Amino acid sequence: METAISTFAIAVFSYAIGAAVAGYYLTYWRTGRDVRQTGSGTAGARNAARLLGTRHGALVFGWDFAKGAIVALAAIAVHANEPQIGIAATAVVVGHVWPAQLKFNGGKGVAPAAGAFIVWQPSILAVVAVAYLLARLANQNVEKSALLAFGAGILLSPVLVSSARAAVFCVLILAILSWTHRFGLFQSDRRSGQGDAR
Repeated sequence: METAISTFAIAVFSYAIGAAVAGYYLTYWRTGRDVRQTGSGTAGARNAARLLGTRHGALVFGWDFAKGAIVALAAIAVHANEPQIGIAATAVVVGHVWPAQLKFNGGKGVAPAAGAFIVWQPSILAVVAVAYLLARLANQNVEKSALLAFGAGILLSPVLVSSARAAVFCVLILAILSWTHRFGLFQSDRRSGQGDAR
């Protein structure tokens, strides 16, 4: 019972942290506009940068990246077990992508996922980053490249992650990111600059 309660608390805390979507709140504070009503229709860093500029876009990315790192570090600090850390990492991404207070329409989850991975499973982040860079050499579409990178991470998670349970959560997070970037499959390379991988 105690483990179930602590797991639930970790999930709720991580979801709440993830739901603090920087792109939406910073844009609304600076301009009074809903960032989701322009560009890619999401509250990610690239979309926020379209309205606020590159400096603020970087701030949004840093905020969202920090959310993932914070929940992973917090879970480790309270001596959470491996599945609980995986739940924390997954919940922060879910909160960012589907924040309840924003009618379940947030960002695409890359930044908080990267923050969680760099603390918890840095090898997965490294594989996805390298795969993304290689994919960008072959095509100009941001979201298609991201999808290829997430696919590489999914395929290699069972090999790179020592714990089978941790690998399941890595695959789940990357599957969520693949879902949020799915429309990239239907975009031409000419429209790739409009994608938002955050």
